[in-house]
Amino acid sequence: MMKCIEQLRSRIHLVINGVFKKSRKKPVPDYFEQLKAELPTMMRLSQSGGANGFFAQEALRFYSIAGTLLSVEEFALDKTSSVDERYLTHVLSRSLLENYFTIIYLFDDPSQTAARYDELKNTFKEDYRKLMNDLNAPSWQNFMQTHKAQLEPVDPTWTQAKGLPNVNDMLVKLRNDYSDRLSYLYPVYRISSFDTHGRSLGTIFEAVFGKKCNFPVLNIKYAFELIANQYLVVLNDLRKSGAI
Repeated sequence: MMKCIEQLRSRIHLVINGVFKKSRKKPVPDYFEQLKAELPTMMRLSQSGGANGFFAQEALRFYSIAGTLLSVEEFALDKTSSVDERYLTHVLSRSLLENYFTIIYLFDDPSQTAARYDELKNTFKEDYRKLMNDLNAPSWQNFMQTHKAQLEPVDPTWTQAKGLPNVNDMLVKLRNDYSDRLSYLYPVYRISSFDTHGRSLGTIFEAVFGKKCNFPVLNIKYAFELIANQYLVVLNDLRKSGAI
C-alpha cells in the first residue's frame, strides 16, 4: 500500500497541470478526455458564484482526483483491483460521488436550481455550526487558541432552514431518467461509504464473521466515465441556456 501512496503523491502535481504520460497501459475513458478539453471553460466558470461556480469547482476537483488515480499505472480501477488498491480508490471515489449526486440534483430541473443551491448553502451552514460547536468545547481549547483566527465565526443570524435531502431522498426527487447511471453509481457510493466509515479491514471482517471474507471491489474506472459524461451534459446545458 505504501508504494501506491507514493505513486499518488508523485503524480498529483502532474495531474493538476494536465500532464500525463503519453504511453499508458490503461487508457483514459473517452468522456474523461473530453472533460479534459473543457478545463479552460471550467476554470473560467469556477470564478463565478452560485450553482454554476460550485459545479465548475467540483468538476475541476473531480478531474484532479480521478486523473491522479487514472495516472497510477499500478491501479487497475476495476474488479481485478487488489484489496490494498481498494483501500485507497474506494475512499477517494466516495467524496467524488457524493458531490456528483448533488450536481445532478442541482441541475436536474433548471427552474429549481437556485432554490436547491440555497438548500446546499443551508446544509453547509448547519454542518459548519456543528463543527464550531464541537471545536469550541473546553476539551479543544488549546487547538482553538492556535487556530481560531483561521476559522470564520458562525453568524448568529443563521436559522435552521431547509437543507439538502439525504442522497437516497435526493435521487427520488430527480425529474429526468438517470436509471442507467444511478443504478450503478448509487451502490458504488454505498459500498465506498462503508469502506470509508466502516473500518472494513480484513481483521474486522474476520472478527465479526469468524472467517476470511470477500468484499466488493468496484469498477471505479467505469464510475469515473459516467461522472465525466454527466458533467459534460451539465456544461452543454449551460451553454444552450446562454448561462456561459
